[in-house]
Amino acid sequence: MTTTQHPDRVVLHIAGNDRPGVTARVAEVIAEDESAQLINIGQSVLHGYLMLSAIVDIPRDSNVLRKLLFAATDMGLRFEVAPLPNESGHEAPSQVNSLAVTVLGPLRNGAATASIASFMAKRAMNIREIRSLGDKELDGLELIVDLPAGMALGATELAELRGQLLRLSMGLGVDLAVQRDDMFRRSKRLVCMDVDSTFVKGEFIDDLAELAGCKEQVAGITARAMRGEIDFKQALAERVKLLEGLPFERARSLIDRFELTPGADRFVKILHSFGFHVGLVSGGFSFFVDELKARFGLDFAFANELEVADGKLTGKVRGTIVDSERKAQILKEMAQAYTCRLEQTVAIGDGANDILMLQTAGLGIAFRAKQKLQEVADMSLNHNERLDTLLHLMGFNSQDLRIA
Repeated sequence: MTTTQHPDRVVLHIAGNDRPGVTARVAEVIAEDESAQLINIGQSVLHGYLMLSAIVDIPRDSNVLRKLLFAATDMGLRFEVAPLPNESGHEAPSQVNSLAVTVLGPLRNGAATASIASFMAKRAMNIREIRSLGDKELDGLELIVDLPAGMALGATELAELRGQLLRLSMGLGVDLAVQRDDMFRRSKRLVCMDVDSTFVKGEFIDDLAELAGCKEQVAGITARAMRGEIDFKQALAERVKLLEGLPFERARSLIDRFELTPGADRFVKILHSFGFHVGLVSGGFSFFVDELKARFGLDFAFANELEVADGKLTGKVRGTIVDSERKAQILKEMAQAYTCRLEQTVAIGDGANDILMLQTAGLGIAFRAKQKLQEVADMSLNHNERLDTLLHLMGFNSQDLRIA
């Protein structure tokens, strides 16, 4: 392997209490000497403490280093210089295999961070960047991780790696997400959510069944359908049949009794403030889902329509059934309607009926979901019951959310 020599290239490290003008002063000193060249620069501030690094070509007869030392001292900052190690002469690869790993949960004792970092180190995965997602407490981190050269990262390998990290996170009591760190990760524009046990707590059809006096029968069918043990269309037909004769106005009375998932309203408001289109795609019923759309200013809502005759439910459903295939198709249609690529879409659900929708979306999130859905989702949230926590999994930190 050949190497490129840069005898005049050094790395500068400047650190101390942050203040306005530090970067400007460093750049001005370098610019004053026409023989010096700024090759790269980066900085971060953590709780008011500045860390600035720069790679600079400085000829040995230049006095730039002395001027930089004086400038840093005047500003009360530490200043260090180190030679830059020889760099590989090979061209940089056209595609960098990098991952964004998001960790949410109690992180102050360092145990979860240590275990996850150790997992990566054993596989020669290098943590290039760490960003805190929390505001006051250390309850979220985003790690940008470079994979070792030559490591394949196809869909199969990514799913396997995600599964290993998911099992690790479950044992640590934290939520963990793994995504490719590419241009689409931060360019999402459309969110499709399931309703029951996702946007709202509980299963609305189970509450209808309680009014109709068949709660246990319907709840049992619902549980089997959510686990993917029976076909959704079959399960829906069996459950709706048991509701036959229930007065429609009594069914509508349940709308005022629903309980929103914690953080759901904030989740929608923040996404709208960032220009997202947000809607509901439900295997439930349109009279309830349409009300949610109106109350929370959602952009779209799709659900099944119960047939009503003489003011009572007939035990049948009208029109196209919103099953797993239909949910995925609606996601595609909404992406086309709002001129989004599928890579820019997010789907959120909790049951087997959401599998195809999550697999179709650019980012599929399993929210406190059944195991069958977690196995195919891009990421899972298990230890936090707030829906707005998903904003961190989508790449937003506390500062972003304060601005929103």
